[in-house]
Amino acid sequence: MEIKIIKTTENPDGSADCLLRFDEEGLGFLVQEGVIAILKQYIEQCEKEAKRKAKNERRKTNRTNDAR
Repeated sequence: MEIKIIKTTENPDGSADCLLRFDEEGLGFLVQEGVIAILKQYIEQCEKEAKRKAKNERRKTNRTNDAR
């Protein structure tokens, strides 16, 4: 497997661009790791959203009970 950084360029906003050279195995590795990272981020977002919704539901339930 070969993955080489050929050139990097810093941008004014603090990000950077890079030119990569890789073989077929390196491409497969990069794609696999990218997909895994995207899926992990999606799962974290879903978990946070579920917690937020549950918290809001508890608040609604408490308000309803307090009004009685």
